[in-house]
Amino acid sequence: MEDGEEGLRSRLTNLREQLTRVSADLERHSGTLPRKNSETGLVPVEVTAQSRLLSDVEKSDKALGRVYRDLRDALAELAELDLKPARRRQEAARLYERLRSAPFPRTADRDVIGEIKETFTYASSPLLQAGDGLFFQATQLFLERYARHTAAVRSLHDQTRDRCETLTAFAQEALEGPVLKPPVEMSLDEADELHHRAFEQLVADLLHRDGFRIVRSGGGAGDQGADVIAVDQFGRRIMLQAKHFRKGQGSVGQPVVQHLYGGAVAEHQATLPVVVTNGRFTAAAKVWAAERDRVRLVDREGLRRWAQEGVPLADVISPSG
Repeated sequence: MEDGEEGLRSRLTNLREQLTRVSADLERHSGTLPRKNSETGLVPVEVTAQSRLLSDVEKSDKALGRVYRDLRDALAELAELDLKPARRRQEAARLYERLRSAPFPRTADRDVIGEIKETFTYASSPLLQAGDGLFFQATQLFLERYARHTAAVRSLHDQTRDRCETLTAFAQEALEGPVLKPPVEMSLDEADELHHRAFEQLVADLLHRDGFRIVRSGGGAGDQGADVIAVDQFGRRIMLQAKHFRKGQGSVGQPVVQHLYGGAVAEHQATLPVVVTNGRFTAAAKVWAAERDRVRLVDREGLRRWAQEGVPLADVISPSG
């Protein structure tokens, strides 16, 4: 794409700034907006406030429509870029699909906006002005219509603010999430929030970064305990199991380590079995793995060095590392 990664980052930053301005326009009404109509009929200052509110809601609604289209296009372009590793491109595609299928792109009904404008125009008409900032008594029919439309504007305000917050969250996720970050910048907090399949992909991406060729990524039936199998430039094989725990709260026990070791021996005598987790290992797992150097273990601290600091796996699993 002509924009490239940095150009799209700049576009996304600009869109986030636009959303911040829209949010400010809407938020200034939140503290002063009456949640119900005056019981004394039409009040000049309230009619003026409602008209201004409608104007800002309509302006914000149009701005959000433009931002939505631009954000959708930017995410589509990100998904088509040759982002390395593949996890980032997949994340961009996931964000794009979420945005495209979200229910909020629908803008306010133009006919409804037109009717409300007519009501507010009549409410501020000289026909109702008695002088000294007062109104003649409006008919009950018109007061009922005015009440419906002021309530509708308040509802539109709330809906538009919600849409702005949702779009802002998408822009923020695109800018601060894994899409525009290589794995070396993946923090433990971000890794903790991944789906277990995404965690497996992260491990494969990190191996690819370290120069390994990925033979297979993604575990399943008959995988012999391995989620990722990779080969280095000299043909040495790594069979790796990724164990992910929500928020890093969990421990890997000895049976998991033993199962992977058995699979590695059956797979290839020169295969190095490695277990990676964002959690911890039980004492029994550590002792069994260390005996005869059966299995290398990458715990939460090792993952931090590998994913966040960019330390190569060879150094992370080295006995002296």
